[in-house]
Amino acid sequence: MRAGLRRLTAVAIVVGASAGVLHAADPARKAFVENWRGKRVEIKHTLFTLVFNDRGKLGKVHHDKREGLVVVTPSSGTYFQFDGRDGESDIAATDVQQVVDRINESYRRQQVLDIGFYLRIEPLLVVRYETRGALVVKDALIERSRVRLLFGSLASDVPPGEIATALTVQWPTDFSPAFTERPLVEALIRQYVDEPAARTTASSNRD
Repeated sequence: MRAGLRRLTAVAIVVGASAGVLHAADPARKAFVENWRGKRVEIKHTLFTLVFNDRGKLGKVHHDKREGLVVVTPSSGTYFQFDGRDGESDIAATDVQQVVDRINESYRRQQVLDIGFYLRIEPLLVVRYETRGALVVKDALIERSRVRLLFGSLASDVPPGEIATALTVQWPTDFSPAFTERPLVEALIRQYVDEPAARTTASSNRD
């Protein structure tokens, strides 16, 4: 009985320590999210968004869905990615048109009764958000090894409830519990978007 209690106590200590690590990690991630959410930013490099129709399993079509395609990494450069759906793998390429072409191939589905085909995901167009344009950060998401900023448009070009575009930072390993990678992550983000005031200040300092 005492041996059993010792084992249970040991397990409790391990679980408690793990919970403490997770709890300690929360403030760093929370501070990052709060710093970016709601911030108005200026585009420094073009961002790309795929507009597409998403046809569900019951035939219902969700029109004009949007997904930001730009992914930036600390060591492997920048590429474009469409996250996989319906059991398909993520589609990544160095050219936007390659992403569109591969979606047309990967999401081709056979109609009921073998009469023709349809696209489970139907690409409609690619929207470019150009340098010096303005966006607002709707949300900041931190996952195991990536950070994603979701941007809203300040114009009326986006349907209600849809994002305008997104930027993903893909890290080569899982983030540390204390999110010590934050300065490097934010440096990558600021290659693409930054606060207008920050750009102005930097220009003044150079002068």
